[in-house]
Amino acid sequence: MKIDPKCVLCSGQTFDLISNVDSKSGQPLGVGICKGCGLVQQLNPRSESALLSYYSHNYRGEYKGSYAPKSKHVLRAAKVAQERIDFLARAIENLGGKMHMPASLLDVGAGGGEFVYVARRKGFEASGIEPNIGYSEFARTNYGVSVETLHLHELSGGAFDVVTLFHVLEHLPDPVTTIESLHGVLRKSGLLFIEIPNIEQRDASPANIFFMAHIFYFSVATLVSVASPFFELIQLESRGNIRAIFMRRDTAVPRALPTAKDIRNTSMRIKQKGWVEYLTTGGGWKKPLRRIIQLLHEGKVKNKSPKAIIDSLLKNGT
Repeated sequence: MKIDPKCVLCSGQTFDLISNVDSKSGQPLGVGICKGCGLVQQLNPRSESALLSYYSHNYRGEYKGSYAPKSKHVLRAAKVAQERIDFLARAIENLGGKMHMPASLLDVGAGGGEFVYVARRKGFEASGIEPNIGYSEFARTNYGVSVETLHLHELSGGAFDVVTLFHVLEHLPDPVTTIESLHGVLRKSGLLFIEIPNIEQRDASPANIFFMAHIFYFSVATLVSVASPFFELIQLESRGNIRAIFMRRDTAVPRALPTAKDIRNTSMRIKQKGWVEYLTTGGGWKKPLRRIIQLLHEGKVKNKSPKAIIDSLLKNGT
């Protein structure tokens, strides 16, 4: 399929159409895989100005059903924050003492501030930026942490040991430029921690894969390629979502594009996706039971303050 827009990764203009409908709204939405590098992307995304306005005012409300986190959102975010901190701690330990604590950390797209608060409790000098005013105010009010109401391009400077982006990169109009800009705010041997959906994972519902808020859909190969000129991959987990930690390169190197084998693998995985795979090898048949258990746990914290919810989790180690 020939279209005018160029792939942001390889500048190719030839795509195979893989979806033409938004799985959440049912509205038309063209998504294709670039034949040159295998990056899956929206074919006609909204303008950058429209995206900035959307994430400032509408995104959290549409996808969370609230303009500030509810107790259930706090509990979910706190549990995941602990997993992420543990993953980051292992990477730092594997560096053999190359990073001294307390390390400075910037969380980009900080949401309600749960990760920033947990990171501070674990010894990091953590702060964040979040474009949605409701969520950023929630972080400052409930946790007393520094989460500024900013978009990434508004970040005026700083020098950090760690930058984190959790489910952010897939929303941004130009991940290549974003990665380059983050190289500039990290100190020598700084770490970039990215978590994103994995287009090749088996446990994503076929009814919830392609939608307007996600402009890009990464595989491990395309994520590594996006980062490769400025960062070296040092730790990876990709059984579900992709969790990847990269180390800052002192000097940029030529980009390493995905191989032909990588592209074939991604294309094959997309074709294999469906309800049979999701319900069997993807474990989708377990989801109703997991959901019931989740609701029971969330019901227990309904009347607790956000800070009390997180403090209890950290105290009990659960």
